[in-house]
Amino acid sequence: MEHREFSALYRQWYRPLLLYAFFLTGNLMTAEDLVQSTFVKALLSYRSGGSVQAGLMRVLHNEFVSNVRHDGRLSHMPPEEMTAESSDPLDQLLQRDEQRRVYEAVLSLRAPYREVLLQSAVMGLQDEELARLLQTTPENVRQLRCRARQKIRRILTEEEP
Repeated sequence: MEHREFSALYRQWYRPLLLYAFFLTGNLMTAEDLVQSTFVKALLSYRSGGSVQAGLMRVLHNEFVSNVRHDGRLSHMPPEEMTAESSDPLDQLLQRDEQRRVYEAVLSLRAPYREVLLQSAVMGLQDEELARLLQTTPENVRQLRCRARQKIRRILTEEEP
């Protein structure tokens, strides 16, 4: 892979991978390290053909699992570091609270639901790519995503005052 091609892939996939890694780790610095090692390993193991998205996701997920095995359980913290800036302090507070609620709801899902939801929403993987990545069928991917969304809705509506 040429430098120009790799640079284009990096610019295209850095932010989605970082967001996904942040959801996995709960720590922005750890997520950045995870994404960097993902790109290095992806570059070293690159083979033409296949989905670049799915390949990057597979490497990132494997890196995460490897880090958890090596370092122990990672703690998840609310994504306050990723909050968009607003000039109104009340808006900032409400936005952070909503983000925290969604973040905690996603984290409360069982792993298969969380994986399908994050990989389709954050990375934009298609059902067929997700099915190959998770070693299941596209129909099962759609069913998992539908159930994950229902569970998120139920969690968020139960929390509302």
